[in-house]
Amino acid sequence: MERLKIEDVRPHFFKIIYGEDVKQHLRIPPAFMKHLSQEKSNRATLTGPSGSHWSVTVSTDANGTYLQKGWKEFMKENSLGDNEFLTFRYDGNMQFYVKIFNKSGVKREAVPVSGNSNGKRARGRPRKRPVGSQDLHKQQLHGSEEGPGQSSRIIGKTAKPFISQSPHFTAGMTKANVEKPFFLRIPRSFSAAAQLPPSRRKVVLRDSAGKAWDVICIKGQGNHYLSGGWRSFARHNNLKQGDVCKFELVSIDEMQVHVL
Repeated sequence: MERLKIEDVRPHFFKIIYGEDVKQHLRIPPAFMKHLSQEKSNRATLTGPSGSHWSVTVSTDANGTYLQKGWKEFMKENSLGDNEFLTFRYDGNMQFYVKIFNKSGVKREAVPVSGNSNGKRARGRPRKRPVGSQDLHKQQLHGSEEGPGQSSRIIGKTAKPFISQSPHFTAGMTKANVEKPFFLRIPRSFSAAAQLPPSRRKVVLRDSAGKAWDVICIKGQGNHYLSGGWRSFARHNNLKQGDVCKFELVSIDEMQVHVL
């Protein structure tokens, strides 16, 4: 018997991540506000493709209603800012489920976001532990955790499912990571666990063949970044936009790089 397809009648709206204003806040379409007219809360919860949650403030002025404080963190943690197409499904009680489509038109898969452990966000700031865990120190050390049944491969060859007790983080490759200006932002939780200094320093990135690259790690605007030398590593390992890499700290100044 053919299964009937039930249409999703929940309210939706979409936004294209373009321009400078959307990096600061996101304006909810005025025509959509009829669905929020009975809501009293000044906070909304955004659920991303990874299943993680971000709490953002909702503010209104003469120009409209905006997702404000916490929106920047949602943008950064989901590596947005390159003309992505977002759909927002309203589930009631100020809860929105967000789908992300890259500018190629392809839907972004549900992979862990940069610096995130499938955990909730509180007041727009990253929570220090994953959902279901009571171990704060574990999250600070490991950055992001593998989900059930996930496997990975080291760049260049197949590997067993990724298991590590060392500090590590996951990063989805964006255009800025694999094309000009060629840099990679390191999550703050990993920076704290690895005790990265505020000053410029050299770190080593190593691939499965054992080849090592000297890469400069710098700090700016509260975050650490891989900068000089990252371009050579990304190009040699043929990293492309949409690839997902895991960076594992194996010594005080060396990381092993895996691609999921």
